[in-house]
Amino acid sequence: MDEIFTYMDYRDYLRDHYQLNKGSHRFFSLRYIAGKTGIDASYYMKILNKKKHISDRSIPVLIEFLKLDQLQAEFFTTLVHFNKAKERQEELMYFEKLVSLRDPPAKPIDREDYKFFSSWLNIAIREELNILPFYGNVGDLASRFQPAVSKMHVRRSITLLKKLGIIQRRKNGRYEPGTPFIITDGSTSPSEVKSFQRETLNLAIGALDSIADRDRDISTITISTTRACFEAICKRLAEIRNEIMELVRKESKSEEVYQINFQAFPLTKNGEKGKGKKKGSSVNTSPPPLHDERELGGGSGTGTVNTIVP
Repeated sequence: MDEIFTYMDYRDYLRDHYQLNKGSHRFFSLRYIAGKTGIDASYYMKILNKKKHISDRSIPVLIEFLKLDQLQAEFFTTLVHFNKAKERQEELMYFEKLVSLRDPPAKPIDREDYKFFSSWLNIAIREELNILPFYGNVGDLASRFQPAVSKMHVRRSITLLKKLGIIQRRKNGRYEPGTPFIITDGSTSPSEVKSFQRETLNLAIGALDSIADRDRDISTITISTTRACFEAICKRLAEIRNEIMELVRKESKSEEVYQINFQAFPLTKNGEKGKGKKKGSSVNTSPPPLHDERELGGGSGTGTVNTIVP
């Protein structure tokens, strides 16, 4: 049975707990659970089948029955509220708390460590170390990237990442990331972070010609709308970033390093002059959806790492 932190529905956890114990202990049954928790056996079966939810007053009883520690109990409680949430904003609030409760936590990058963002290669190498083993052969590591990079630049990145403690060398000689998530504090925008973001934009420009259509997804939308709508769009993009992080975390393995960029900015400076004009419109240059060419993989457990730059 997987750790509770890998679940996104508490009823899946309860079902797996039931099946595991029923197979291991002859006495374990729905009636046994009812006797321990006070939850009717037929109602508990409906919970396991996702036809019903537990009540809030049953949460502490189940926590005791499941023998969860303090952190697991907080995660279970939050997961129940997340699954029962009816409003999108409420769901997002509980989702963000679930992410923050997962162990181990993200490593914050402080101002002294912003050299990490001095090159896109630093971030890409850190992610690549999750996929294929690296024991110090700089030439082999350099050959894995597109666009092409030199052995000197790879060696320089490895030295920096080791110094910052972002990667570690194990006893067997293999280099691996030290923590699963890297985040900036979001309150500052030093020159290194801006430089990194410029580099990722340039990578996207290069990908237009160097990477086949089937291996990339580049689309744009030009719209006219209100400031309030624009802020709502930016908020939605933040939600999507969280959703992407969750999709990635649930993957059981990694195959490639991908760059995903988000940009939204004004093309005009109308200010107050824009008020009262006619309803907004849009021009969509997105390609048609890809159906059989690509599928989003599924899985369970802990997947690849993410580097998040708000």
